Amino acid sequence: MSDAVVFSSRTGNTRTVAAYLAERLSLPLFSVNELSCCRFDRLILGFWTWRGGPDPAMRSFMERLRGASVFFFGTMTARPDSDHAARCAQRTVSLLENGGCRVIGHFFCQGRLDPQVFERSAHPRTPQRLALIREASVHPDVQDCRMAEYAVRKALGPTCPPEDDRTIFPLKKSSVRAE
Repeated sequence: MSDAVVFSSRTGNTRTVAAYLAERLSLPLFSVNELSCCRFDRLILGFWTWRGGPDPAMRSFMERLRGASVFFFGTMTARPDSDHAARCAQRTVSLLENGGCRVIGHFFCQGRLDPQVFERSAHPRTPQRLALIREASVHPDVQDCRMAEYAVRKALGPTCPPEDDRTIFPLKKSSVRAE
C-alpha cells in the first residue's frame, strides 16, 4: 500500500503539521500544487480552512480524487471542538465521499490567522473573536503535531509505520476521530 502526506498552506500552519507527520510516519510529503493526479492508495490531506471547508487548492484536489482512503486534517482559527470545526469536517467528508473516497478519520487544530485575511474579514471584531485570534496565534504547536500523529496512527491502525522511541503523549482535548 502506498501512502503520502499532501498539504496546502498559506501561512505555514498546515505545512508545519504536514511536515511533522511525514517525518514521524516516514512518508513522502507533497504540496498540493506538486501533484496533478494521485498515485497513492491512502492519503493524509492537510488544508487551511476557508469559508467552512478546505481551501480552494485542496478543494480542487479533493474533487479530482477517486476511490482513495483519506485521513484529513485542517488548521483554523476556531477551536477544534467548536461547531465550526464540526461543520468543516462534515463538508469535507461529503466532498470526499462524493468522489468515492473512504474517509478513515480527521483532525483539526488551531492555527494563526493570516493578517491579510483578518483585514478583509467580514467577521465582527468582538472581544471574543479577538481573544480567539490571539489564542490561535501560538498554534500549531508541538502538542498539536503530536495529537495529529496520534489521530493518524489511530485511524491507520496496524498498517501504520511503527513509532520510534519518542513519546506522543500527553494529549489534550481535541477533535480526533477515526472512522
